[in-house]
Amino acid sequence: MTPFFSIIIPLYNSGKTLQQTLDSITRQTFKSLELVLVDGGSVDDTQFIVSNFRKAGKTAVQFISEPDKGIYDAMNKGIDLAKGQWLYFMGGDDLLAENVVLQTIYEVIENQNIDLIYGNVTGITSGTKYADDTPNKVLSRGIHHQGVFYKREIFNYTGNYRLDFKVAADYHLTLKVFCNTVFATKYINTNIAYFGEAGLSSTMYDYRFYSYHYRFLAKNKGVEQVEDKLSLINQSVYCCLYLARQKQSIGFAWINILYYVTMPNPLGIAQRIKTFLRMLAWTIKSSK
Repeated sequence: MTPFFSIIIPLYNSGKTLQQTLDSITRQTFKSLELVLVDGGSVDDTQFIVSNFRKAGKTAVQFISEPDKGIYDAMNKGIDLAKGQWLYFMGGDDLLAENVVLQTIYEVIENQNIDLIYGNVTGITSGTKYADDTPNKVLSRGIHHQGVFYKREIFNYTGNYRLDFKVAADYHLTLKVFCNTVFATKYINTNIAYFGEAGLSSTMYDYRFYSYHYRFLAKNKGVEQVEDKLSLINQSVYCCLYLARQKQSIGFAWINILYYVTMPNPLGIAQRIKTFLRMLAWTIKSSK
C-alpha cells in the first residue's frame, strides 16, 4: 500500500540525537507513512540505531548508507527512493512538535486542493519561533524546510535540489513553488517541528544563493510581493561583492551584479555605478 507521507531524513554521525527524532515519528497518531533514511557513511552509532529501529518493525523504513556530496545530494536520493504521496524533510536532530502533526496536515490536505502546506517551527536550543505566515516573509527572509510538506508531483516541476547552493537549496526549491501561480500553497498556524540548530543552515551562510535571491524573485515575478525591495537587493549586491572578494563563484556573481546594475529595480544611478566599480575592483584583486 502506498504510504501517504514519506519522511526523508539525511544522516551523518547523528547518533546523539537520532533516537529522539525517530521517537517523535513513531509517536504520531497518523500511521500511513514511511521513513527514508539516507546516511552518508556514518562512523558513530547511527547505523546501529537505524538497525534496531528497523527490527522493531513499527514503521516502514528504507535505508541506504553510502558517500554523498552533502545534505542536498542525500535529500535528492531520498526523493528518488520515496514512495509517498507527500514528502517531508527533517534532520537527524529535529523533532515533530506534537503527536498529531501528521494527522493535522493530512486532514487539511484531504479537505483542500493544495500542493504545498507549511506551518511554524521552533529552534530547539534558542526557543525562537518562526511563523512565515505571509508571502512577504516567505519570499524575503527564507523558510525552514522542517515546516513544509510537498505534494510529490511538485518535484516534476521544480526538479531536485541544486547542489551548488550548499545551505539554501531547500529555500530555492520552495521559492519555485511560491512563485508559480499554478501551485496552491497554504499556511496553517500549527507547530510542525523543533529544529536542531547545529546544522549547516544555522552555522553557515549561502552567499552564492543570496547573491541570486533578488534576481530569481524579479525574474519570477515574486519581488512584487516583497515589502522592502531595497533591503533585499542590497543583500544580494553585498553577497555578489563578497563572492568576488573571496574568489568564489565570480562568474555567477557577475551575472547577478550585471542584472542589478542594468535592470529596473530600487537601486539609484549613483549606487549602480559604485556597485559596478567595486565589483570590478574586487575581481581584479581576486585575480592576482
